[in-house]
Amino acid sequence: MTTREVEHEITIAAPAPAVYRLLAEVTNWPRIFPPTIHVDQVDRNGSEERIRIWATANGEAKNWTSRRTLDPEGLRITFRQEIPAPPIAAMGGTWIIEPLGDDASRVRLLHDYRAIDDDPHDLLWIDQAVDRNSRSELDALKKNVELAHAAEEATFSFEDTVLVDGSAKDVYAFLNEAHLWPERLPHVSTVRLHEDTPGLQTLEMDTRAKDGSLHTTKSYRVTFPHHRIAYKQTTLP
Repeated sequence: MTTREVEHEITIAAPAPAVYRLLAEVTNWPRIFPPTIHVDQVDRNGSEERIRIWATANGEAKNWTSRRTLDPEGLRITFRQEIPAPPIAAMGGTWIIEPLGDDASRVRLLHDYRAIDDDPHDLLWIDQAVDRNSRSELDALKKNVELAHAAEEATFSFEDTVLVDGSAKDVYAFLNEAHLWPERLPHVSTVRLHEDTPGLQTLEMDTRAKDGSLHTTKSYRVTFPHHRIAYKQTTLP
């Protein structure tokens, strides 16, 4: 069987520990990587972890599970897909972050992979896909890590709380049934809700502002009945 090993790299204007931290802490991914909607840490045992990722690919929402090994001292993260999609027989790799002084770093992205039945046509297809995706991911990483590092002090989080005289299941149902919002919420004009994969929704909504103008937003939502809905708005008003 032929195992291909390839490497891509990029230089980032951010300290190596900061780059490693942003890659290692998966809760950062939705704000760093535009395609990432939500990430859950399925389990963690020391330096080993399984993560489930919900992200967009060519405008479609997808999800998958990966295993990772974290090495904060060596500034390395290894990963391997649990169930590769054909024509890939196996796929894994390593993120390596190398310091270049105090405020810069080199990020190397290594991949190793095999094609099902060692098919040369499929191996060429994987070669091209890995090369294209690696370059795209590293460019996005550079842009977003530098932005996140520079704007870290200007990034805010907040929460609000309301008490409801009703069951948690009913509140969840109200939020989940977004297609009924035009009937239930006066500022919502129209809603386009798609859920091709159970628990993974695409929500487009037209809302009316106080001045009468309409604003369109688009969000992706990951639902966890009956206690949580994670979402990311990709089209802002």
